[in-house]
Amino acid sequence: SGARRRGARARSAPRRGKPVIHLRKLASHESNLLRELRLRALQESPGSFRDTYADAAAQPPSYWEDLARSTTEPGRNAMFLAYEEHELIGSAFALVDSVRSRTGRVGGMWVDPRWRRQGIGEALLQAVIDWARERGFERLMLWCVASAVGPGALYRKAGFRETGYQQPLSDDSPLRVVEMELQL
Repeated sequence: SGARRRGARARSAPRRGKPVIHLRKLASHESNLLRELRLRALQESPGSFRDTYADAAAQPPSYWEDLARSTTEPGRNAMFLAYEEHELIGSAFALVDSVRSRTGRVGGMWVDPRWRRQGIGEALLQAVIDWARERGFERLMLWCVASAVGPGALYRKAGFRETGYQQPLSDDSPLRVVEMELQL
C-alpha cells in the first residue's frame, strides 16, 4: 500500500539556501586577480566579449597593472567583484564614458555559470547603477549580445532599453551587439 509508516518522514535532497553574496571593489594592487578573473570570463564565455582569451592571455604583466590602476583610480572607474564566502564568482566594470558627458557604462559583466540565476548579476548591476547615481550621471549605457537571452532579460528587468544601435561584436564575429540605456 502507499501508506507511510507512522513516524516516517519524507526525505528531500538538502536545499541550499540563497547564497550570501559580498561585493567589493577591485583594489589597485590586484592586477593578478583582475587577470585571472578576466581570463576565466573570456575562456568560459567567448561569445560575450569583444576581447579574446588568446589576446588577453598574451598581455604582459604591465598591461594588467595599468588596467588595474585605471579601473581603480579614485573618482573615475571601478570594478565590482562578487564573492560567496571566499570564492570569486562574478564581476562588472563601472566606467566613465569617454565620449558622452554625465554618462557611465557597464562593461565586462560576468557571472560564473555555476552561480547564474541566483541574483549575482542583479547585485553586480545594482552596484554599477548605484555608482553611476552617486556620480550624478544622467544615463548608464552598455552593449549586450543580441542573442544573449539571460543578460538581455537582466538588463531589461533593471530598466535598460535598447537604443536602436547595433554593431558586430568584433570584426571576425557573426554575433551582433545592441546598445542599451538606462535613464537615471
